[in-house]
Amino acid sequence: QETGQRFASLQDAVSAIGEGKGTIRIAPGRYGDCAVQEAGDIAYTSEFPGKAVFDRAICEGKATLVLRGRAARVDGLVFMRTLVEDGNGAGIRLETGDLSVTNAMFVDGQCGILTATDPRSRITIDRSTFAGLGKDPTGNGAHAIYVGAYGSLKVSRSRFERGTGGHYLKVRAPVVEILDNSFDDSKGLNTNYSIDLSN
Repeated sequence: QETGQRFASLQDAVSAIGEGKGTIRIAPGRYGDCAVQEAGDIAYTSEFPGKAVFDRAICEGKATLVLRGRAARVDGLVFMRTLVEDGNGAGIRLETGDLSVTNAMFVDGQCGILTATDPRSRITIDRSTFAGLGKDPTGNGAHAIYVGAYGSLKVSRSRFERGTGGHYLKVRAPVVEILDNSFDDSKGLNTNYSIDLSN
């Protein structure tokens, strides 16, 4: 967005930002693209919220967005059918760095957001939807959100529904805020816990 450049793929745009800071505006459409962010501070923004849809888009056998940079912000994107053989396919796989998610949808996949461990970093999720998640062919149960030993997590004004296994929200962070959310399991199947604060 800052330079006005256009790119043929999401990964090309991510690579162009590199270790810097920038915003990638994504036009309306349905995409099979995925990307791995190795560095930098990148915002992934839908030009019109809810109109940029990533469907069955998986990098490294993990997720649509594999994030291990300084920070990432996701706004208005839709992640659908994130399915992989080991049962842990995700819209976002966060390995290091801060993450902010707003106005996003994670639909009919295994995990919505899945993280590794980064005690120095923070995650915030606001006004987002997690629906139809938890399908896991291995039988272990994926989760709509799984946060490992991150520094902190805040989830607000978001909706969790139609779970298909595992938990809606599983968190191992030492600081957790869960505010003004909706957990509706009336159409859920094999859901375990709505909220599991494991540690």
